[in-house]
Parts: sequence; structure tokens; C-alpha cells
Amino acid sequence: MIATVAPSENFRVVVAAGGTGGHIFPAVAVVEQLQALTNGSCDVVFMGSSDRMETTLVPKLGYRYVPMPIAGFKGLALSTLTLPMKVLTSIRIARDVIRQHQPHVVVCTGAYISYPVGVAAIREHIPLVVLESNLNPGKTNSRLAPKATAVVLAFEESRRFYPDSMTSRLHVLGNPVRTQIDVSKPVDQARLTYGLDPNRATVLVFGGSLGAHTINTSIERALPEIADRPWQLLWQTGKGYTPPSVLPPNVTMLPFLEDMGSAYAAADLVVSRSGATTIAELGIVGKPAILVPLATASTNEQQHNARVLEKHHAAIVISDNVLREILLPTIDSVMTDQNRRSTMSNAMLSLGKPFAAHDAARLVLRIGDRERGSS
Repeated sequence: MIATVAPSENFRVVVAAGGTGGHIFPAVAVVEQLQALTNGSCDVVFMGSSDRMETTLVPKLGYRYVPMPIAGFKGLALSTLTLPMKVLTSIRIARDVIRQHQPHVVVCTGAYISYPVGVAAIREHIPLVVLESNLNPGKTNSRLAPKATAVVLAFEESRRFYPDSMTSRLHVLGNPVRTQIDVSKPVDQARLTYGLDPNRATVLVFGGSLGAHTINTSIERALPEIADRPWQLLWQTGKGYTPPSVLPPNVTMLPFLEDMGSAYAAADLVVSRSGATTIAELGIVGKPAILVPLATASTNEQQHNARVLEKHHAAIVISDNVLREILLPTIDSVMTDQNRRSTMSNAMLSLGKPFAAHDAARLVLRIGDRERGSS
């Protein structure tokens, strides 16, 4: 039994997003802009899995949420035997929601969670907008894109993955980022937010909510040498890391960074993974970066994302297998060269698309208004 979602007179949208924040937050960013552009008259229903982070995160943000039993493919496992039934059941649930809610547009952000909702939208003849945050499209978005009304791309270079027949439906708008990333705070105040020396150059290292094991261990190994550096380190470790008991005085370590805007504002250089959301945020804040792509990403998307920034001289890319040996020398090479940091920063800003969420929301409204005008 699924939740009843009766149609309203407002602009109506069904959104499929889940699994990771990289899929959820771009969708939320677009929805926030839809609410702003419609003066709060956007009626949204989110759909996702029944056991991932979206089940609690989306309701906490104040949106209606309908779960599906959809699950990812896990190879030769017992759960794989039930996967076809889960997919079919999820498509049925999505079709029921679409028939009840009567959305003007369905928005999908990729990963297996989007597949049943995208298929349901196609079968119910509802305009479908696909958001592709990475350079190379994922498996689900690759399947949905040919039937989509529009595909929003984060990178100009992504066009090559789509046939010429889709050119008019491809929109390079950037990866939508929520308005909470605000770097307007003065640098000295931003540093004081985290108890840093307001006058000391700063390296920001982070690896997401769970941390990045290779980055953490590389930083830990280098701590004795970092203690002698003229710069200070703001190090976000994630919750899965046991920190050393003693830290140098120029190192501030936290499991989470509650205020990423202040963290970015405080930084002269960022060291991080190269997920789509991080790439989009770096472009907006204009910070030079050392990027360490996650080697186990399903389609090697983090490597592709990072190489685009490296090609434009906005970032340096280091692979996991050599990070321990060259991370600190690489940080030093950037931190001792202010001109290089300035060049990297300008290149990063040139790649940023700070209005991606707003532009994507306007596209969704245009598509939806066409649907409303024809109904």
C-alpha cells in the first residue's frame, strides 16, 4: 500500500533521487528553485528506496516521500534472484504515484533508484528530465536519456556520450548545488569559525561523511612534517576514522564540517575526492584543488570528472596508489606558489556554474508549462 498523493492546482513534479547525497542534493537544489520560481506553489513528491539515506533525509527536509523496493544489482547474490520482481513492483508503484499526483514533469537524477520512475514516466507519457551530474553518464541515465524530454549536463565534454539526434535535448547547465554553500564570509572570520589562525594560509582536506581512507592515512603519515609547515590544516576525517591521539598545533581535525561555506572560504587549497557535487562546489567557490578520484566508483566517473578540471589547469589529480608518497610534496608545490594558486582559482571559477539549480528549474518549468498548456 502506497501513500495517496492527490493532484493539486499547483505545478506538480515527481522526483526520483536517492542512494547518495550526490544524487539527492542536486534534486533538492532544483526543487528549492522551483519553489522560489513558483512562489511556493510547487507540489513535489520524492521517490526512492526503502532503506537508503533518502528515506529519512527527504522527509526531514519537508517533502513527501514514497519508497519503492528497488535495489541495486549485487552480482552472484541471493538478492539478485528477487531483483526482477523488485524492479517490476517499483515500476508499478511509480506509475500509481504518477497517476495519482498527475505531475507536469518527472525528474530523475540517476542510479538504479531512478530507473523504475523514469520508465513509469515514459509509459505514462509524462515529460522526463534527466539530471546527469558526472562527465560520463551512468547506466540508468544512459537507458533513460533517449526517451527523455531533456537531459541536463554538468560538463560540455559530456555531449560526446550522446548521439547527434539528441543534440536539441541536451542542456549544459551545470550540476545543481543548494544555496547553503555561501562563501561570502571574510577569510579571517571563516577561519575563526573553525578555531584556526585567521592570518595563516589554510589547506582544507575532506572526504565526505564517511571520510576517505587513503586521504586520511596519507595525511596521518605526513603529520610530523606538516607540523613544520607555515600553513595550517583543516582536516575533516568522516566518522569511520580513528584519529591519532596527538595532533600538531597547526592541524584542526573534525569528523564533520557543519558549515561547508565557511570551510571553503577559509581555504587556500582543497584536497578531496572528485564526486560530482564536490566538483560543482569547487567551481562555484573558485578554490584550487588536489583531487584524489575514488578508484572503486562504478563507471570511473570520479576520474573523468577530475581530469576535466586538470585539463583546464584548475586542479591536480593524484591516484590513490601513489598518494602517500606525493601528497605532501604536491601540497607544498601549490602552497609555496601564490601565482599558481591564483591561476588555478581563476580556471576553477571559469568552469563553475553557480546558477545551475536556477537554470535547471526554469527548464523544468518551461517543459511543464508546455504540458499544462496542452492538457
